[in-house]
Amino acid sequence: MKAVDPVRYRPRILVADDETIIAMQIGELLEAEGYELAGVAATASQAVEMARDLRPDLVLMDIVMPCGGADDDGGGMGDPGDGIDACAMIQRDLRIPVVLLSAHGEEHFLRRARRALPSAYLVKPCQNTQIRAAIEVALALRAGNDPSAPFRLREAHHRIKNSFSLLHSMLRIQEIQAADPQAKHSLADAGARVLALAKAHESMVNGGPESMSDARSHVERLATALFGAQSPPPPQAGLSLELDVEAMGLLPAQVIPCGIFLAEALTNAIKHAFPEGTANDGQGGVIRVELHASGAQAELSIADNGRGLAGDPVELGRNSFGLQCLQAAAEQLEGRMSIASEPGRGARVTVLFPLCLAYQSRSA
Repeated sequence: MKAVDPVRYRPRILVADDETIIAMQIGELLEAEGYELAGVAATASQAVEMARDLRPDLVLMDIVMPCGGADDDGGGMGDPGDGIDACAMIQRDLRIPVVLLSAHGEEHFLRRARRALPSAYLVKPCQNTQIRAAIEVALALRAGNDPSAPFRLREAHHRIKNSFSLLHSMLRIQEIQAADPQAKHSLADAGARVLALAKAHESMVNGGPESMSDARSHVERLATALFGAQSPPPPQAGLSLELDVEAMGLLPAQVIPCGIFLAEALTNAIKHAFPEGTANDGQGGVIRVELHASGAQAELSIADNGRGLAGDPVELGRNSFGLQCLQAAAEQLEGRMSIASEPGRGARVTVLFPLCLAYQSRSA
């Protein structure tokens, strides 16, 4: 038996196994390795309850064990069905790592375990050194996970959003005060890009580092804010915005380039599509923003019924910073941009990009 340093903190481990003899053997092993046995649970429900009450540093859990819910009949509301269910509940609700230890390595157990995301999955019989190694790695990972990190990330997004919002307000004031039309256009363009960044961070405030953002909310809020901020004066007063946005998720790395693409295309349409304030059909000018999913891809498009582009998109893009920004945003999305335009019949700018699971940021 190893000598235990009385000064060193002894991690507390809860053992969950319905076989009393096996649980005692595991407890002796843990004590010999320098850990403290926090307790022994004989059912899945008891394991969850003891983990909640004792707050151990780790749970060593058997898989096949009775539920032991209300009245020990397994019928308690929300009771785990077995060790895998208990593992998922303990890690999700209590943030306590769980090492699964079982004689069962069949595929259907492994499939369920993958969804529960245990810190380790050990198949009996295994050596004591393997158990200790799994415990040490799980404890090290837990120590490296800062519980305040999600809060600090949300706070960072919130502060960045506020900073960009303040900068956007300052650019708007300068735009209003500017007398030179070219200066007004430049300030409006800069303001649109800054607003896109502000709305992107606003969309990511409530998520984690890899949490998906609500694409519908992001696109609709940004499009509405941009359209209101541009405030087309007469004779463009009849200009209207239409939104057709499908619910889907965006990874954090997709939110900003998606917003930049939308901001550039929408701003270009407001500024250039309706110089005379009329559309090709004699009705009011319309700008339509659409976002739809198609299989593993999403399509974002901004269309108008204005005069169309004044030349070939490729040639225009050589000297247009706005079109270059569109192309850069599409590339950041790992997407493919297309521009369709017909004189007097409007233009449509589209980017087709992979949805979350298929996406790998080019900046990674």
